[in-house]
Amino acid sequence: MALQFQRSRVSFDPTRGRVQTEPRTVAFSSRVRTAHVALNGFDVQYNNGDHHVLEQTIDIGDPTISNNSVTFNVNLLLRDNSGNIDDPFSGWVDVLVIADTV
Repeated sequence: MALQFQRSRVSFDPTRGRVQTEPRTVAFSSRVRTAHVALNGFDVQYNNGDHHVLEQTIDIGDPTISNNSVTFNVNLLLRDNSGNIDDPFSGWVDVLVIADTV
């Protein structure tokens, strides 16, 4: 058994009107027994000027394991106080995957 760590950057193109979701799969050198994911860093911005921020959400879903691969989803939202998600936003999220491998 050994702990292995991998960082994965998940990029989000400019989008408006919804929470963005991006799937990611990370492969390790041997079979994964258990895995956890953690937020390692992020950068999020509006793409059409300055806005007040009402809500900023970064959510990393629970990982699933298949042999030596770990898969997870990252959700991203940036919303101002207009009541809508009508302004384009983009960014990236760095995820740290910690795996207990055989």
